[in-house]
Amino acid sequence: MKFVIPKGRLMNDSLAFLQNAGIKINIDDDRKLMFYQDGNEIILPRARDVPVYTEYAGDIGICGSDTLSESRSRLFTPLTLNFGKCRLSLIAPEKYSIKDFEGLDIATKHPNITRDYFFSMGIDANIIPLNGSLELAPETGIADAIVDVVQTGETMKKNNLVEIQKIMDISAILVVNRVSQKIKYKEINNFIEKAGGLNGNRRVCKKYIE
Repeated sequence: MKFVIPKGRLMNDSLAFLQNAGIKINIDDDRKLMFYQDGNEIILPRARDVPVYTEYAGDIGICGSDTLSESRSRLFTPLTLNFGKCRLSLIAPEKYSIKDFEGLDIATKHPNITRDYFFSMGIDANIIPLNGSLELAPETGIADAIVDVVQTGETMKKNNLVEIQKIMDISAILVVNRVSQKIKYKEINNFIEKAGGLNGNRRVCKKYIE
């Protein structure tokens, strides 16, 4: 099978999860992006590209739930995993409250989620896509506020920003290519059952799922 694993903060936990499920992995060169071991292929793209690689080049992937929501990819999500937990929040200088964002500029790596969030609130905000260093946007005048991932909140506080409102909880999730699920049904289902076990009609990984 072809497994798509994100480079970055989810990589080590994702590899440990696969190894715990019986997939042998030995990454001996962190510059390589593809590995072939014991009949399996491991693909290591950037985290935000995992849904695309899983949909078009892989069978099973691991990514953040925010990454899948932002990508709009149509993948099966049989397991929610017990790592990569954080939240996506609206963040701004302390002077703002939620009612103040009509017509303001919001910088984010998650333009689709952010646009949907403000639409659901009945707020017409201007969404500015940025790929990094979001905390700089309010300080430099690029944006009035940001929508970003919050883990400890320390970076936010050091840049004189506060969390205005949580938009969504985030966790790592297992995603499955819809075509592969049909073609490799037995192989993929055996992996999911081994990784997660069964709890009624919902597959639940006792080790990794709350």
